[in-house]
Amino acid sequence: MLAKSLRVFAVALVTAGPWVPAPLQAQSPGNYSAVYPSDCDYACLTGHVENYMKALAGRDAKRLPVARNIRFTENNVEMPFGTEGLWATVTGVAPTGMVAADTQTGEAAWIGTAEENGAPVYLGVRMAVREGRLAEVETVVVRNTGLPLPFGDVKTVTHDPAFAQVLPPGERRSRERLRAVADSYFNTVELNDGMVFAPFADDCARLENGILTTAAAPGSAGAIMAGCEAQFRLGIYRINKRIRERRYPLIDVERGVVVATGFFDHANEFDTYKTTDGIDRKTALKWPNSISLIEAFRIRDGRIQRIETVFSYVPYFMHSPFYDHAPAVVPAAAPAKVAAAACDSTCLNGVAAQFMDALASGKPASVPWAARVRFTENGVAQQIGEGVWGSIRAHSPQAVLVADAATGTVIWQGLISDHDLPAWFALRLQVVDRRVADVETWIARARNPGPFGDTSRFEVDALFNQVLPVAQRSTRSQLAAVATRYWDTVQRNDGRVLPQFESACVRRENGQLVTQGEAGSATIVKAAATLAQGCEAQLKLGLYKPVDRVRDRRVLTVDEARGLVVTSSFADFGLAQTQYRTTDGVLRDTQDKHPSTREQLEIFRIVGGRIQRIEAISVYQPYRMPLAW
Repeated sequence: MLAKSLRVFAVALVTAGPWVPAPLQAQSPGNYSAVYPSDCDYACLTGHVENYMKALAGRDAKRLPVARNIRFTENNVEMPFGTEGLWATVTGVAPTGMVAADTQTGEAAWIGTAEENGAPVYLGVRMAVREGRLAEVETVVVRNTGLPLPFGDVKTVTHDPAFAQVLPPGERRSRERLRAVADSYFNTVELNDGMVFAPFADDCARLENGILTTAAAPGSAGAIMAGCEAQFRLGIYRINKRIRERRYPLIDVERGVVVATGFFDHANEFDTYKTTDGIDRKTALKWPNSISLIEAFRIRDGRIQRIETVFSYVPYFMHSPFYDHAPAVVPAAAPAKVAAAACDSTCLNGVAAQFMDALASGKPASVPWAARVRFTENGVAQQIGEGVWGSIRAHSPQAVLVADAATGTVIWQGLISDHDLPAWFALRLQVVDRRVADVETWIARARNPGPFGDTSRFEVDALFNQVLPVAQRSTRSQLAAVATRYWDTVQRNDGRVLPQFESACVRRENGQLVTQGEAGSATIVKAAATLAQGCEAQLKLGLYKPVDRVRDRRVLTVDEARGLVVTSSFADFGLAQTQYRTTDGVLRDTQDKHPSTREQLEIFRIVGGRIQRIEAISVYQPYRMPLAW
């Protein structure tokens, strides 16, 4: 009887036809409802896209229906919606773009071009519509900052109409299959060694930031090898250590479209690699970096036919605020130990030297680690062994060392070598029981926007090592107060100067003397040092007026005997206006035309309450980059 029942059940499976999933699915983590919305069809969602782009072009976010708690990001930084970032700088939006929509998830996307303070940018937008209102808007803005990435002429960009064409039923695939195909593409790009996991159409083409990179054109990967599959079989994208935080928020079964977001991590632990044809090739960048992307796939008959993407560099291992990570598992507390002897300045300097040697040799195991460690590189948390651990080859024998036994912190500031390229480097270590618990690093590389001094002339200013007479020293609180007054002056730079300066005060930024000669600090008017010489003179002229705010200010270490205070902060340049008037009445132009943030470590030498020297390392960051600590 049981055997007969099983035979009947088997026949039923065969004759019942293909199984069709129910339109409603159980609620899963990350879904706001167990029922997918059905009140906004394809025309409705693409209408939201059209209205959004018109509102953006007019800088008029108030015309949009917005949820009360809308979440908005620009280049993976969360910020207020409709008032900052590109919303404050846009001067035009292209009338057409690649448009996609998913009626099941209520998501829509747009990829195209825009204009920012007169300069072209590429733009990707993903939006989520809930109950007729924008609930999420995620944007990637690609600015041409000089880093090597595709950046086509926005006047000649065309978007393949295939993304909007409905496929015949026989050429469609299920949501699950479409997602799997897109995921197989990323699996192919990751650690690209010639293995191809993705199915490609014979005519597959890929448009990246307006450049057809699968065609044999100057400045394109197609100049090495044309075609989607052929490029991957050659293995020219070997530098992709991983494709992470992959998300597939938009899948359109009728049109065979998948829109994905994620990050490509270029670890650059090697600067040459061999492709499958046996040729040695060089990487374009010598240091760890990541790209953030919004990428659209058109999949026909199960094969990738078209790819259109926009991507921009972001700090290595940066994360998306929209990606959910599993909570960290905190181990049980270790048994109590006998307190170790305190680590004085000599001890702290020794730990810093030991750490730098371990870093340069790529031997993290030789560092005395605490039971729990935090590590950041340029404001992004990551694991020890990642990032600069893989690219560094040496460090300078000279460095500015500032140890603070009262807080157990030590600063090391000097030079490192990323493969064969020098970079300005600063380090903060927190030492607990003679073990390293916190590691915070700042690294300014030559090709990142901003000042970059001649590294061959690097030497430690002797003043930073001179012990002050007791009468010229300040207390910890007084030193911190001087730094605060300096920040306040820069933030509102209207000509009023709050701190006192020695007449010979100079400021170096990434090894470049920005208060004298032809140089100038980041973003503000070009060659600022030709307009005003010296720390105080530049502030009196109001040259730093483009700084909107100096935030997340921290005092890291203090050395009262040498009059040193080390600080960190973020300077935001919104650049809603690219011209500003200095106190002499002259209207001046900013160097940059797009929003950005400078993450800064600054070492102040203060004598008798007056600032004598400022040694800074500043790192170009996405606008409003958050503090990781």
